[in-house]
Amino acid sequence: MSFEIIKAVSEGNEEMALVTVMHVRGSVPRHAGAKMLVGRSGVLLGTVGGGKGEARAIAVARECIDRKTADTLTLEFGGTEVEAPDMICGGTCHILVEYLADRTPYRLVHTRLLRGERTLMTKTLQGAAGAAGQEVGVALLDETGSPLHNAMPAAVRRAGVSSLYSGRPVFLEEERVFLDPVFPEEKLLILGGGYVGQAVAFQASRLDFKITIGDDRQEFSTADRFPSTVETLCGSYTEIVQKFPFDSATYVVMVTRGHLTDLECVRAVLGRTYRYAGFIGSERKAKLLREQLRRDGFLQEKIDSLHAPIGLAIKAETPAELAVAILGEMIAVRRHADGGTDAAVPQK
Repeated sequence: MSFEIIKAVSEGNEEMALVTVMHVRGSVPRHAGAKMLVGRSGVLLGTVGGGKGEARAIAVARECIDRKTADTLTLEFGGTEVEAPDMICGGTCHILVEYLADRTPYRLVHTRLLRGERTLMTKTLQGAAGAAGQEVGVALLDETGSPLHNAMPAAVRRAGVSSLYSGRPVFLEEERVFLDPVFPEEKLLILGGGYVGQAVAFQASRLDFKITIGDDRQEFSTADRFPSTVETLCGSYTEIVQKFPFDSATYVVMVTRGHLTDLECVRAVLGRTYRYAGFIGSERKAKLLREQLRRDGFLQEKIDSLHAPIGLAIKAETPAELAVAILGEMIAVRRHADGGTDAAVPQK
């Protein structure tokens, strides 16, 4: 969603305020970095959790548009009555409401995203905490830690590089600086258009991935087998991988019809940049393919990066269940959850 919001900010003309979750404590509906774009008419894109808390954030955003200033607010989700309207998640959410006066940094970020480049945005709160008329100073860093727009203190730059590397937004409370890593649009390449690949495509279509299906069989790569937003490719798996625009926001799921085609896919994929790559199979198959990859001369670090057997260990059997296990693991990687580091689903 960050990609779509930054695109809308970059290309839009109407007055807007950007609502961003900076920091959370306890259980809340959305994570740090979640965004909502608000215009005078109301929400344009995104959400920060819904309910009364989001309604309050929308009201503050409209006030900021009127005043042409920024503001911060704290939302409490500590209601105790199940039948009452207050949300009862049990946590606290600290939010930045930013009037978008200067869109230059957002246009720079959008251009970089289109090139598949990651960018760190730093938002420095200027003005007394809780006072009216606050402003936000925006600076940018590239992947190497080099400034792209405005300068920042060395300590903030070091923390920013760490945030960009991990993908985790961070609020530096003492400095009143929010570190917001922005990654390119997440792409999902599914190699294998059979029943499992089809199920993954359908369920992933609601998870903000740009999805491509590739298969070496024409009948398994026809567009009518998949959601309308899914791109389909037909050709050898090696050719498909070579042509695909891999970057650090690419996820690859290899679920072809057999171990030889899976091996072809893995050999092609290991030479590329990706966020997540996994292939379907049993523990024995995964072990044998890894041994072959070592004989092929691939670096152990690259081999270890593979999720195999693919998916969370939930004893999935049907294609739909396997899709849930696979996507659950991908979400764990996306959110830096521990479950994303351990895959063990018994498959073919």
